[in-house]
Parts: sequence; C-alpha cells; structure tokens
Amino acid sequence: VHSSNFMDSHLVDGILWTALGSSLLESKTEAPKPRLKLRSNAKLTLPPVDTSTLAERCSAGFEQLCKSCNSALISYKEIVDRDNQSEDDENEARKYKETLGSIVKFSNYLSNCPHGIKIWLDSSNNNDAAPQKAKTAITDLRSTLARLPSYADDKTGVTGSDHKKDDDNENLSTDVHSEIRQKATSLRQRRKDFRQVVSLVRSSVKVIALALESQKGAGLSLKAP
Repeated sequence: VHSSNFMDSHLVDGILWTALGSSLLESKTEAPKPRLKLRSNAKLTLPPVDTSTLAERCSAGFEQLCKSCNSALISYKEIVDRDNQSEDDENEARKYKETLGSIVKFSNYLSNCPHGIKIWLDSSNNNDAAPQKAKTAITDLRSTLARLPSYADDKTGVTGSDHKKDDDNENLSTDVHSEIRQKATSLRQRRKDFRQVVSLVRSSVKVIALALESQKGAGLSLKAP
C-alpha cells in the first residue's frame, strides 16, 4: 500500500496509507515508535523498512488529487454547456464526476475518521515543503471553484416555450419545437447535476482548507455541511 503503483491506481487510499505510515514511523516527536511483535520460535531476519519518503509520497499524492480535480472541474463545465450531447460526452462527464468524488472521499476521511486530521497533518509536518505545497494546491482549487457559474436560477428554455403557434416562426414545425424543448430540458438537468457536484466539492475543499489552517489535529471535529 506504500508503493507508487498502489498510489497510481488508488489515489485517495494511497494518500491515506502513506499519511498513516509517515505519522507512525517518521514522526519528529519523541513518542515511542510502534514495534512489530512476531509469535515464532524461529529467529527471523527482516529487511529494513524504507520509510524515508512516505511523507513525500503523501504530499505528492495530495497535490495530484487537487490537480486532477482542478482539471476535472474545468472539463466537466465545458461538457455541461456543450450542444448536441453524445454518448461519449456522457461518459466523459461520468469520468469527471468520479474524479471529483475522490476529494469528497478524502474530506469524509478527515471529517469522520478518529484522529484523521492529526494523522494527515503529522505526515505533512514530516516534510518541510509539504504544508506550503498543500496550501497552494487547495488555494488553486478554491480559485477554480470561485470562477465557476452557479446556475442557481437557471431557466434555460423556459421563457417563450408556451407561446402560441402564431407567435412562432412559421417555418418551425411541431417536431422542431419538441426537439428544442427536449434539448433545453436536458441542459437544465446537466446544469443541475453540475451544481450538485460542485456543491459537494466546495464543501469538501472547505473542510480540507480548515484542517490546513488549523495545523492542529487533536480536538478538531469538522463536518461537511
């Protein structure tokens, strides 16, 4: 679970496992390190465990998490407003939503796991550059979120949809009107889904930002709204 291959395939889990390992094995405090107890009559010679880069791997994983979510937000927004949606567009949107779900998963860990924030911050503090890198990554993500449209009062396709036929262009058939209304409804639904996803991401980013600002793990209880 501490390997780079595991981090590549399971980004959030990789961040959490390396954070836990760093917190336990690389802590700069004078707390006693955990010892492995083996029940065996045989004398085993175990290879030394390389824990020197756990904090660095955790930091790099968190940076990758924020960057991937940043890209996903921008790309997802472009798909939402794209005309003539295809199956490929829907698959892309689904992929971006899954990517954004990763930061929600990470935030839930910090909020709900006992000592979760302390473990992550301990790991961050075990690498001199990690705290600032994490703050920069989360600040960039918050900036992207601030630039996204809210779609709070989206009324796309509503105005004028119930006009009498005399008011419509004579060249537009009933089928064309139906297609226009269908596209407008589809756009409103996509924007609604986008709004819900972004709301979850925004809440998650807030939890993570508060944890970074605190730099204190003990006694913190952060719940996403």
